[in-house]
Parts: sequence; C-alpha cells; structure tokens
Amino acid sequence: MGKIMKLDNPAARLLAILEAGRNLSDTKNCREAWSELLGVKKGDQAVLMGRIGRVMVLSTDIIERLENIGNVKIERYMHWVQPLEKAFTNNNLDGQWKAFKGHVNTHVINYLSITSDFLSLRCPEPTVSETNLNSILTTSRDLIDDIREADLPDSAKEFMIRQLYQVCLAVEEYIIRGSGPLSTAVESAFGYGVLHKESVELAKTDPVAKKFWQSMANIALIVSISTGVQQLAPPIIDLLPDICFDGEGSAVETSSGKDT
Repeated sequence: MGKIMKLDNPAARLLAILEAGRNLSDTKNCREAWSELLGVKKGDQAVLMGRIGRVMVLSTDIIERLENIGNVKIERYMHWVQPLEKAFTNNNLDGQWKAFKGHVNTHVINYLSITSDFLSLRCPEPTVSETNLNSILTTSRDLIDDIREADLPDSAKEFMIRQLYQVCLAVEEYIIRGSGPLSTAVESAFGYGVLHKESVELAKTDPVAKKFWQSMANIALIVSISTGVQQLAPPIIDLLPDICFDGEGSAVETSSGKDT
C-alpha cells in the first residue's frame, strides 16, 4: 500500500498563511510581514501587491468550491469571511502587523479549519512535495538561461521561455494557488506541441530543445503521480517517442527510437 496522499484546497492554503502570520511579531512592519509570508524579495512591490491580491481572492475560490459541491448551506462555513475582509480592507502596509493580525482571531481560524476539512473531503486537490517543487524551479531557471544561448528559431525560444516562466511562477506561488497553475502550464506546453509539431521535432536534433521537453514531461509525470494517476497520457508519450520514463517520475533519453 502506498503512502497516504496529502490533500489541499484553497481554504487550507489560506489557513496555512494566516496561521503562519499569527506567529509573527505584532510590531513587525506589515509590508515585511507579507513579504516573509509570501516569499517576496525586499523591495519587489509589484510582486508583493499581486500576491496579496491572490491571497484575498482565495475567499472567492473557497465560495466557488462550496457552491460547486451543491446542497451545502454555505453560510455555515463562512463566519470567517467578514473579519478577514475587514482585515484586508484596513491593511496598511506601512503600519504594524498587529493591525492585520488582530482580525485573525481564534474564531476565524476555527471556522476556516472546518471549511478546509470539509473541502478536503468533498473536493480535495493533491499536493506536490517541496522537494519536487524546488527541483522543478531550479531546473526551469537553468533551462531559461540555456535556451537564451541556444541556436534555436526565435519562435521556439519565445514559446519555451514563456512556458518556463509560467512554471516558475506556478512554483513560486504554490502556497497561494496550489498545484492547478503548474498543471495548466504543462498542459498548455503539450497543447502547443500538438498544434506545432515542429517545436517537438527540434528535440531530435537540438539537445536544449530535448531538455525542455524532457523537463515538461517530468513535471507532467510528477503532477500525475500526485493525483494518483502515475502515468502520462498517450498523446504526450506519442509526442516524445525518444523519451522513456523510469519508475521514479523522471524522463530519460532512450538509446534509440521506440520499437513497435
């Protein structure tokens, strides 16, 4: 029997961020507190504001999930919404953290915990391990540099770098958005490959292009394992006839083409 899968949902992500925030000092600068919680570099205000906005949107995501379940008295789960909305509305990034933290009381945490438990039962999202996330981010950043220096058509470079940026952003914002954007980034890459097969054909002659598609296949396999599927869809495998997959979720180059 395999190990038990850890499950995720927007309420769980919001709860984790708020609980981490409750452990920060009351006198900490609010801007610094959010930067620490959301992994934003000091001074990167545009990224910080964007991520705070995405945390706020988690409330909408939670309501949408509850509505999609059907036959649920949503109001039973939403007693945390009003104080949290007040916290964000009055959020002064130049003030002290206690002004925000004071709204996140025990009742907010308890009701949000109940909501998270319910969503985990009814519409769970699987998680990707921190080890895999770090590996994906490092590989993707290195690949961006390699592709910029590679002798590839400009259109191929633009496509590959765009997809890798999406992957990096999905990993960096994983604590807020979960695994969905990572899946979307990889799915869009393979969708492009289906429509523009010349971009996949480059893998036969260019090592950097092959490395890109191997990376996309690895991420797809990691995500599929996290959902319990543990295999890639046939269309993806058909796109990559020179890449096989070991049992550890890694794409590796075959010594020759596939035999039929």
